[in-house]
Amino acid sequence: TWIITCFCLQLLLLNPLVKAQSSCGNPVTDDVNDIAKLVGNLPNDYMITLKYVPKMDSLPNHCWLHLMVPEFSRSLHNLLQKFSDISDMSNVLSNYSIINNLTRIINDLMACLAFDKNKDFVKENGHLYEEGRFIPEDFFRHFNSTIEVYKEFADTLDKNDCVLPSTVETPENDSRVAVTKTFLFPPVAASSLRNDSIGSNTSSNS
Repeated sequence: TWIITCFCLQLLLLNPLVKAQSSCGNPVTDDVNDIAKLVGNLPNDYMITLKYVPKMDSLPNHCWLHLMVPEFSRSLHNLLQKFSDISDMSNVLSNYSIINNLTRIINDLMACLAFDKNKDFVKENGHLYEEGRFIPEDFFRHFNSTIEVYKEFADTLDKNDCVLPSTVETPENDSRVAVTKTFLFPPVAASSLRNDSIGSNTSSNS
């Protein structure tokens, strides 16, 4: 009886811990493999708006994710709306499906970041953002790089609060909106973005 009782107590005590560790799961699915097809379908001069934070030595990588992931969510949502009202083109429907899947991934990733825990950090550092406009190939290369940064730090994201030192550097302000302005990511291996068919469907998707 004591053995059974102890066993049941262990299950009851450990079960919440197991749920806490596995509740997030892996938000990144194989749908990211469709990015190359999406980039090939979009006009190569199409511009996608994204607010971004340049990488700084004083900005920890996990805190950088808290700043960037919500902005990717907004940009993908806005991009999705460009295709949602068009129903008579198979390529556009395919694009809609891919973007919708990528939006789901980035939203799930934001949930895994425990965004509410550091929402004040994001509000207090809004001055770090810059406005940028990127062609599809560059935008989704940055998207892939963000996914890689998340994978690198997924196991430690919930262990540290985001607090910047008082001497945090501020990126140079540029009131102009950059057309293909680049920004640096943390030093992790970013996935290369193939663009085998870019331009082939430009006329049909324009």
